[in-house]
Amino acid sequence: MVLIGKPPPSKVPNPLHCTLASGSFLLRIFNPTTHNTQALTFRNFGPINRFDHQRIPSQGARAQDPERGIYYAGLTLSCCLVECFGDSGVIELKDQKICRVQLTRDLILLDLKGNGAMRAGSVAALAKVADRSLSQAWSRYFYEQTSLYGQIDGISFRNAHNEEEAIALYERAQSALVCPDTEILRLDNPSLRPAIQQAALDNHLDFPP
Repeated sequence: MVLIGKPPPSKVPNPLHCTLASGSFLLRIFNPTTHNTQALTFRNFGPINRFDHQRIPSQGARAQDPERGIYYAGLTLSCCLVECFGDSGVIELKDQKICRVQLTRDLILLDLKGNGAMRAGSVAALAKVADRSLSQAWSRYFYEQTSLYGQIDGISFRNAHNEEEAIALYERAQSALVCPDTEILRLDNPSLRPAIQQAALDNHLDFPP
């Protein structure tokens, strides 16, 4: 088992960065019936998920952090599907929607793929570790230590389910995202069914008829 230490790293990092170019697109699955989440909603409540960077309040493990919001997205439909349904193994369509979000400026991401995690001071297993408090602590460190990592807009990493590239954006990127209503569909839209069926087949997920 690989050892994943807590931040700060034992050696000065030599981080890698990657750029999401202005005009490119991200995909996101969201459920508008959950906390009124919309296509461009950054979640301020946390930390909950892998690279949430919200500060831990003194009175408890999670709370609203009005200054820190997180937004998870993928580059492909299959990445979004495995991130949403991979744990259960069943693609269960209810009220979810999928949006295609366009970038209005270049976004600079800390690259944790391949040897990027080691150059950032950790290891690649950080993106897969079951103890999310550990990956959250690193995300806070990456976000706060601008002298080491720069004013990064977020993180690029390999998701834990099928190792496709996934994206975690900090609120610094919020003003760079646009999504007109024409780029939002219900996930159960018939036009998406063939692509979902193929992604389910490729990733060994059940997709009830």
